[in-house]
Amino acid sequence: MLFVLRYRNGEPEPLDLELVRQVLAPYTVEADEDLTDGVRIRTSDGHEVELDINEVCVAVSRFPPGQFFEILARLVDALGAGVTLADRPAVLRAEDDRPHLPDEPWRDEAVVVEMTGPALEDFVNGS
Repeated sequence: MLFVLRYRNGEPEPLDLELVRQVLAPYTVEADEDLTDGVRIRTSDGHEVELDINEVCVAVSRFPPGQFFEILARLVDALGAGVTLADRPAVLRAEDDRPHLPDEPWRDEAVVVEMTGPALEDFVNGS
């Protein structure tokens, strides 16, 4: 499971849902008006992915290899967010984001990863 969150001053900050919609639009197969009943996207390499979205988080429980990570990297970068994984350190797009994480262990363990599909996929998969 992974979560796209934007932290400021230790707290999750609301995401720009219109920006989320814009980034996902070319891949969206199914979504409601406010995105909160889930969004299904289809990547050009043929994978479908379900995303759960609320005002502070985009969550994905199953993510395929390949183009999904390109889309994820674009989304994270556009939102100025990071990626939180259940079993790995938080992923930051820039060192400037570190002080905004909630507490010291997260801040110390977080890793800056270039926001490209291959770099993000390698990190998530433990490479």
